[in-house]
Amino acid sequence: MAFSDFLQLMKLRIDALLLLVAAAGYVATSRTAVDLPRFGLLMAAGLLGAAGASATNHYLDRDLDAVMRRTRTRPLPQHRIEPPAHALAFGVGLLGLSLAIAGFGLNLLTAAMIGLGYAIYVGVYTIGLKRTHVSNIVIGGLAGSCPALAGSAAAANSISLPAVLIAVLVFLWTPGHFWALAYRGREDYRRAHLPMLPAVWNDRGSVVAIAGSTAIAALASIAFIWTSAFDAVYLIVAIGSSAVLLGLTVKFLAHPSPETAWAGYRFSGIYLAAILIGMMADAILRIPL
Repeated sequence: MAFSDFLQLMKLRIDALLLLVAAAGYVATSRTAVDLPRFGLLMAAGLLGAAGASATNHYLDRDLDAVMRRTRTRPLPQHRIEPPAHALAFGVGLLGLSLAIAGFGLNLLTAAMIGLGYAIYVGVYTIGLKRTHVSNIVIGGLAGSCPALAGSAAAANSISLPAVLIAVLVFLWTPGHFWALAYRGREDYRRAHLPMLPAVWNDRGSVVAIAGSTAIAALASIAFIWTSAFDAVYLIVAIGSSAVLLGLTVKFLAHPSPETAWAGYRFSGIYLAAILIGMMADAILRIPL
């Protein structure tokens, strides 16, 4: 067992995006009153919580990972971590450390939101729905919304309107983002008998669902400007990034292929990051419309 194998269990690339969601929830709530020590504790607790959920997911999905081409080189299918229960202990240990930092260093509401994210991702998505129902990523995607709520809780020991809107956006964004990846590798999901939408729906229905879900997220991000939560800086970022995302979505709808799905998937992650950064910049600068 190598350190790099345990590092791979943590899925740091996904963790980074979830930390950005948490940071956006914090800054959109606190605005310019950012307490750097508290923010640092949030980042530490958030990283450990997200990494713990990922490691637990690796353990629970090790049989599926061995079947799928995209995942068969992960540490558990390759038997680089033995026994596999070490991965489970690692994940649960990271969660425990995360909850301790959040609960004692910040407040119980922050710890509760981190714990809720873990419970939804591991319990609802991985154990409950992933192998059984096509709605898996739609409902399971709620886990990605929890960091925004944890960020708000860390800033104010309450849940603010901007944080709720961030959580809504992440929830709306997740299905189209993940389905685009699954469309590209749908044969992999069929081989593993996983009911991901592109693997069980017909091609046209899958394309329309992906495009529709992506468009809803993009349009919702622009519609947020009608609330009192965001101002001019956010609007500029939302319109610009949404225009690019919608353009790629139209291209995928007109010419569905693994290549156009992959292009949309790759930009979708950039889009969400841009929106979150725009929200933080807007909260700090507060330039009215």
